[in-house]
Amino acid sequence: MAKESERLEREFIATAREKTGKDVAEWMQVIGGSGESKPNAILNWLKQTHNLNHMQSNFLSGIYLNDGKPVFDHKVLFAKLFEGKQPLLNVYKPLEQAIHKQLPDVLFIPTKTYISIEAKRCFACATLTKNMIRVGLDLADRPFDEYVQKARSLGAMPNLTHMVEITSAVDVTAELIGYVQQAYNNAHKAK
Repeated sequence: MAKESERLEREFIATAREKTGKDVAEWMQVIGGSGESKPNAILNWLKQTHNLNHMQSNFLSGIYLNDGKPVFDHKVLFAKLFEGKQPLLNVYKPLEQAIHKQLPDVLFIPTKTYISIEAKRCFACATLTKNMIRVGLDLADRPFDEYVQKARSLGAMPNLTHMVEITSAVDVTAELIGYVQQAYNNAHKAK
């Protein structure tokens, strides 16, 4: 879903003038002069006043409220996820590197609330709290224990049933990467 949203937003930005009569920078000025500041108010104002469709209005509202930057730009999303949590970069980077070493085809896709870890399907995620990263995993029926816990506060991903909490780079172990491999296998097995 995150990949699709980013693609649609990029396409909208590239074709905004052709489809709406103004480019995104011009729309930012128009919205700035509207007096509206809440997402739904901007969205409805664009639809009613400028006859834009819902998707166009939604993208413009989101971009405006994101300081004129694309909402689904990976670099922007990644930076926002780590705002106020910069020490966790020293935990996340080794995690990403270890997963990439084991599973080279995996993508790390930041969203507004977590980093999706996926190939053809999402099989894991990294959700940041102030002091730790929760690595959500698709481990199906594996029993929970102290290390591999029942998933909580991971975002809207019901297939991610388990999680491992990590607080430092030393927590990125062969055991954790083994569970990531199992989650990958679970998500990508023939159905």
